[in-house]
Amino acid sequence: MKTLFERVAQGEILISDGAMGTFLHAKGLAPGECPESWCVSHADVVRDIAKAYVAAGADIVETNSYGASSFKLKAFGLADQAAEFNRAAARLAKEAVAGKGYVAASVGPTGHIAEEEGGPVTASQFYESFKEQVIALAEGGADAICIETMWSVYEAAQAIRAVKENTPLPAVCTFTFELGKRGFR
Repeated sequence: MKTLFERVAQGEILISDGAMGTFLHAKGLAPGECPESWCVSHADVVRDIAKAYVAAGADIVETNSYGASSFKLKAFGLADQAAEFNRAAARLAKEAVAGKGYVAASVGPTGHIAEEEGGPVTASQFYESFKEQVIALAEGGADAICIETMWSVYEAAQAIRAVKENTPLPAVCTFTFELGKRGFR
């Protein structure tokens, strides 16, 4: 099978999934519960959601790892399980696509503010957290890393760097913007 980017470069239109969190809540994820922990505790549910996307025609399935950085998992007391959750997330999606598509590993923002923007988190702290996450996602079988809905260029740069320096995978990065008093952020 051609790589994801070979197909895109040839002009193919590929269909992706969406709304993993919505489906997890429909399957019983409680408000305030860690969605990424379900990659271990409810693996069949996570795999079945990805399988349903493939059955519906998705060429690309994202992993259930959006909030699986050590920064985000710390709020649940699960920071030490970041690698485990990320490996499981990629493995489950890979099993679901079963050679019929691609796995885009989801990496979301940490929710913390970079030093360069007046916050407490250093570039190296962001980098180390993203490094742990993307290595585990690659080990689990991801075909690409999708760094999603970032709002800080400084944080996004460390996520991209972690992918490029620690995996052979292509990286995609998206941002979200909000209009404020000083323009878009």
